[in-house]
Amino acid sequence: MVRGKRILQEGPSRLAQLVSHLKAPPKLSLPYLSSLRLTLATRNDHFGARHFLKEQLPRIRYANPDLNIEVRKAPKRAKDEWRPELRLSFYDGKTQTLNLHARLCSAILRELMDSAGSPAWARWKAEAARAGLPLVPGVEPELASTVQTREPRFSYDEWRAKHPPKVRRRRGEPSTRETKAKSTVQTKRKKDAKQAKAAPAAPEPVEMDAETAKEKAKEEDDQRRAAKKEARRAKLDAPRLAEEEAERRVALELLSKPRTGAAAVLP
Repeated sequence: MVRGKRILQEGPSRLAQLVSHLKAPPKLSLPYLSSLRLTLATRNDHFGARHFLKEQLPRIRYANPDLNIEVRKAPKRAKDEWRPELRLSFYDGKTQTLNLHARLCSAILRELMDSAGSPAWARWKAEAARAGLPLVPGVEPELASTVQTREPRFSYDEWRAKHPPKVRRRRGEPSTRETKAKSTVQTKRKKDAKQAKAAPAAPEPVEMDAETAKEKAKEEDDQRRAAKKEARRAKLDAPRLAEEEAERRVALELLSKPRTGAAAVLP
């Protein structure tokens, strides 16, 4: 491989794809809104709202840089009855809440733009109707696949007011923090038990009488003395050994040199 040669990536880069997605028509301009707040489940529910958050909310942010956007995610269990919502706040002080239950991404976007879109959205709708194009790519297949489910009775704020954390604990329902802490403790206990099972068993301490302990201490003392004596001897012999090593190296160097003249025939 030639150094310095670079292999160019084929096709558009990731950044180019992202910019193309943000600039895709129609432009999602919301000039009448001062803020919007999206409330949805963290996982396992509210799939249309989560898809809207991932695909369309970045486009809204790109088209409305001054718009105050708030996303509120909350953990949701299967028995928790609260629905996803999109709350719109207008500059004239009015508010509007869109129910996002069982709504898909394109349907949410269309309702939002119908409620607070600019005149350009109305022109885009007319052009799309004349050309026979969908308002948002993929609207018709998504609407055909919509599944009707029972709508929850409460919004997230109403459900929180009716089921505060203290009431849930009083009823025996652990809070999210308690559930997470309990799960962490259980995981740690399982890990410790697994490690203890895999580790070799520690040898049991052997009780020794006084005579055995005295003999063992004497043996250890003799070993320490022998080690000290050996270290002292090595220290005293170090200069002599170094001198012998130097002489050996000189002799080897002389032997390795080629002999010439009389030295080549003499023994």
